[in-house]
Amino acid sequence: MKIVSLGGAGIMGMELLRQLIKRSDAEIVVADANVKALKKCTQEFGNRIKAIEIDVNDNDALVKLLKGASIAVSTIGPFYKIGTRVVKACIDAGVNFLDIDDDFDSTRDSLELDEYARKAGVIAVKGCGASPGITNILAKYAADKLDNVDDIKIFWAQSGIDPTGPGAMLHWFHITAEMIPVFKGGTWINVKGFTEPEEVDFLPPIGKLVCFYTGHPEPVTLPRYIKGVKNVSIKGCMYPTSMMNFYKVLDEAGLGKSDNLILSEQFSMPMREVVVRITRAMPRFAPGFFKEALRESVEIYKNIAGAQKLVVTGSKNGEKKEFVYDYMGENVTQATTIPAAIGAIQIMEGKVNKTGVFAPEYVFNAREFLDSLKAEGEFNEKEITLRKI
Repeated sequence: MKIVSLGGAGIMGMELLRQLIKRSDAEIVVADANVKALKKCTQEFGNRIKAIEIDVNDNDALVKLLKGASIAVSTIGPFYKIGTRVVKACIDAGVNFLDIDDDFDSTRDSLELDEYARKAGVIAVKGCGASPGITNILAKYAADKLDNVDDIKIFWAQSGIDPTGPGAMLHWFHITAEMIPVFKGGTWINVKGFTEPEEVDFLPPIGKLVCFYTGHPEPVTLPRYIKGVKNVSIKGCMYPTSMMNFYKVLDEAGLGKSDNLILSEQFSMPMREVVVRITRAMPRFAPGFFKEALRESVEIYKNIAGAQKLVVTGSKNGEKKEFVYDYMGENVTQATTIPAAIGAIQIMEGKVNKTGVFAPEYVFNAREFLDSLKAEGEFNEKEITLRKI
């Protein structure tokens, strides 16, 4: 068996490699455009991997590289720029696929390739990370316990100082500075990102934080597979508070938008890309601000990297019920890549017998998948009977 890891030399890609190597003895090809990062990757993993420089924008070269693989896994972001293109290349090559896509539009566009993938006999799973990924599977797990599902509310919180690359920062602006989809009253509507604040109580030590609408794929995919659900929404935030306020100011000032900023007669680039470069350089120019954020993260949040909360409401045997799930991980990269590794290996092992393009809640057995995750983070489940119907 052979795995092609696209973007495997990046921050998420390197952690995914560790998780795959831990769970499988398959041959692994690491494909990345960053030569320096590939060299670092080879130094860590040695002959356990084969490193290949490639530009995924070169479709012919990408398809040629992919052919013959058992599965391709992608951690290349930002997904809203290239996510769907990579899915299509895998289908062209006849290779099964899984990624950690957390952008709503590329997920929606990739789902349109479903029939094309079916004809090619390919399995493609979009968004098998933490959110989306674990959140989707938890929502399906709860839905399977109910006769009817009314509401699915998803909340997430992430450390603003956990190591992330520029792709993750571009993703943040993409999901907060633009119009985003939610599923309301049985139909998809668009709302403004970073609006409608709601206080959410996460597991300690994170505690109460204010979350806002964010543009993740769950409202795009869950209504497709959980029939009859009326409302699906997702809200998120960052912590410490100083980092959240920092990003909120940037968004409110319009600096997270995708509009081009003209820097000279010969050169322009999207405003958000300029802001990301400035933000990544800021620790050198404002060390006090980031030192205080680090102190807050250590003393208040105990270096916890992120948490999710799901509230699923519906009916069962004539009673109105609510299932509440809390999940917390100490490391964002592990919380994202462990479910990706589990999903990729299940596909390789033939545990998914469907072909097409899907979200993880449809192709994986929720109970089995969650059992595999229990040793990797803290899960809490609560069932509440609200009233008789």
